[in-house]
Amino acid sequence: MRHLLTYYITEFRNWVGGIPAAQRFARQHPKLAGFISDRFDPANFLGLPLLLILLAGLVNILLLSELAESVMDAEWIVIADQKFTDLLYSMRSKWLSVLLFAVTKLGEREAVFILGGLLTLYLLYHKRWWTIVAFWLVMGGVGLTVQTAKSFISRARPADVAYYEVEHFSFPSGHATTIMALAGFLAYLLYRNTQSSLHRKLIVWVAAILILLVGFSRIYLGVHFLSDVLAGFILGLLWLLVGISLEETVLYRKKKRQV
Repeated sequence: MRHLLTYYITEFRNWVGGIPAAQRFARQHPKLAGFISDRFDPANFLGLPLLLILLAGLVNILLLSELAESVMDAEWIVIADQKFTDLLYSMRSKWLSVLLFAVTKLGEREAVFILGGLLTLYLLYHKRWWTIVAFWLVMGGVGLTVQTAKSFISRARPADVAYYEVEHFSFPSGHATTIMALAGFLAYLLYRNTQSSLHRKLIVWVAAILILLVGFSRIYLGVHFLSDVLAGFILGLLWLLVGISLEETVLYRKKKRQV
């Protein structure tokens, strides 16, 4: 799939480069034309990969904004949230509640400090200073934006269905945001440093399952609505893209200096 995308992008660049108007523009504005062309270079992280990440980030911001507006205006999503919460509450079982209560702990700050601390020690040993900065910048950004959004939207949690008592507001889900950024960044580091195709697939699947389980646990335990979790996933993914962009930019520049 990646090679196919590279092929089509290369063909597109060649096609645009052959247009007389584009050739005149390149002669008249060589620096600007070169800059635009470089943005579509699939072999350069600061080119097409970064452009796609920025576009994905923009889409995430638009989706999060639309979701937050729908919640604040009490649109259809609020009705859907309540019906889904009621459905899960009617199906709640003791053993599954206990299991998901354990799973949901993976999205708490204690998990961030434990796993983040272990990762930091490993990265310190390998002198990966910038990776440490990128990781904690992502997790710090997650905490700050979640608390800001909760205070701004001030949505109450589901009423009378909570498996355990939780303070603070509901939107977005801090657990969903945290697990998306935490598991996503750890999976990214493992994926990037693993060559085996089988191991890479396993890393992606394990991370995806953990993210979905933690998100589902928040709704099943009655402490969040579906839209809270979706918003958390979107916000967490946004910060994950920031962390990956920082890490890849540093690695690209380091590689370029070594050439």
